[in-house]
Amino acid sequence: MRREVIYDEVFDAQLQFRIIMDGMAHPGKIKELPSLDIHPPNQLNTGSALIGFALLNSDVSFHVSEENSTTVSSYIAMNTSAQPKAIESADFIFIKGYEEAVCIEEAKKGSLSYPEDSATFIVDVDQLSDEFFADAVKVSLSGPGVKTQNTFYVSGIHEELLNEVKNQNEEFPLGVDLMLTDKNCNLICIPRSSQFLIG
Repeated sequence: MRREVIYDEVFDAQLQFRIIMDGMAHPGKIKELPSLDIHPPNQLNTGSALIGFALLNSDVSFHVSEENSTTVSSYIAMNTSAQPKAIESADFIFIKGYEEAVCIEEAKKGSLSYPEDSATFIVDVDQLSDEFFADAVKVSLSGPGVKTQNTFYVSGIHEELLNEVKNQNEEFPLGVDLMLTDKNCNLICIPRSSQFLIG
């Protein structure tokens, strides 16, 4: 497993952090992460790896819910110094969009005293677009950061997974945050404060 020597832990991380925060402030809007020449395992989108590099450090934990989790976990740990943990206690959870919705149920949702103590899901999907394309799932967001409604289309994700996120976030400020990345380093954020319709 290789360490990414081309990645600048100050300059690159700051740039990506600003893009991620802008995405969280504008739910449902496509943001483009810079396509750096890094080499994550085939089981992990480059965009998801870049999010990990920007947000993870030795003070936080992560979980990889995927059949090839050992390879991905080793890569993330080596490049971020974050510690892998069980899904129930992890701060960041890396999954594929086709995984079972039960993983959303298992993650921590925060408490009324500490709502920020909740998990962020970083989800690999196939394609994100603001225009319809074949086999895409339509998602429409409203709430803070959205003037009226933001609509996007996504492939490579189970609708059941999105529905479970919606269910878990009904008791805001409790819930989970979602970051979707596709194979072209596009990013869409769905904070737990967002309301959304599927289909």
